[in-house]
Amino acid sequence: MGVDNFSYGSDLVGFFKAESTYGTAIKPAAADAFRATSITMGAPVGREFPGDRRNTRSRIEQTTTRTPVQPWSASGILRPSGSAGTAPDIGDMIKHAMGTETVAGGSSVTYSLLKDPTALSGAIYRSTTDLTEGVYGAIVQNLTFNWSGDSFITWAVSGVGKEYIQTGNSLANGTGSSATALIVDDADFFSKYSVISVGSTDDVQVTAVNYSTNTLTIASTSWSDNDAVAPYVPTGSFAGDPLFGTQGSLSLDNGSTTITHLGGSISINTGIDLLNTEFGGSSAADVTVPAYREVTGTIDFLVRKDEVYLFNEFRRGVQKDVVITLGDTTAKRMKINCNITEVAPSQRDSPDADMIRYTANLTALASSSGEDEISLVFD
Repeated sequence: MGVDNFSYGSDLVGFFKAESTYGTAIKPAAADAFRATSITMGAPVGREFPGDRRNTRSRIEQTTTRTPVQPWSASGILRPSGSAGTAPDIGDMIKHAMGTETVAGGSSVTYSLLKDPTALSGAIYRSTTDLTEGVYGAIVQNLTFNWSGDSFITWAVSGVGKEYIQTGNSLANGTGSSATALIVDDADFFSKYSVISVGSTDDVQVTAVNYSTNTLTIASTSWSDNDAVAPYVPTGSFAGDPLFGTQGSLSLDNGSTTITHLGGSISINTGIDLLNTEFGGSSAADVTVPAYREVTGTIDFLVRKDEVYLFNEFRRGVQKDVVITLGDTTAKRMKINCNITEVAPSQRDSPDADMIRYTANLTALASSSGEDEISLVFD
């Protein structure tokens, strides 16, 4: 058995493609690609044991039930595009977490909050050697940025989707000329919305799978017997350099002054979910907003004599206008703006040696108009 029989994590690349209609996956394009350090795709199915009483202690049957939501996550190193007014590779995921993307050509890209983001869904794909996975009808439920002075600045995104996609390798069983029914040796390598190559034709989407007859429904295509049927993703288009924690600053007064710190995080819990309870439906039917949005974070400080006053301000609930700048060069930075922030300090530690430190917990609040507790600006 050779190495070509295995799928390797070093080949990992992701794609996030916005949907026009919830639950209808669209094929990814080169511009939808993003680099990641990790991408995971859930593939749970719903099965339950009937509770009827039987004259045996053995399990005899199991019934297919509603398909659970499909969890997904991705994480990577923050890379602004390097071109002012051009969104980063992860721009669509940020938009789906925030709600609105505003591009000022040649200047900046701003992400702001939207009260009703239920129209935002997408398909996310994970591609490795000869295997593609994905979920569609996907929403973003959490977006987090982490930074410290001795490592790369990172992002992490997670959410759930309506259904799972898997694409593997098989062979065409018979020929086709401008045909839409592709019979393969084993249809279990594929699922609805797989994107495949058929012989010499790339970028073909599977719109239905009949596992009984090993038939894939595709757009009109021609192929020969024993042509390879394999996963297809476009060659990704990437931009931007990675940011390290030596680049950036923290301000508690809208940029007038900066405060030294060790690192921190900011997290947006979007409060949205998928509706997966309706009678007569076999999977999640729609996007819902069942909870408040929460914007929280942490900042890790060393205790400096000239900054001890901050601890009292935090305890008294003095609101801060927080600006966190990740990166320090035009077109290669992201600014996190939380205009009304309350900071709750923790206890200072008691190290055996070295300096004393403490972690302050942030909560970003909105103004009376709402939907403005945080914005992200790439400029």
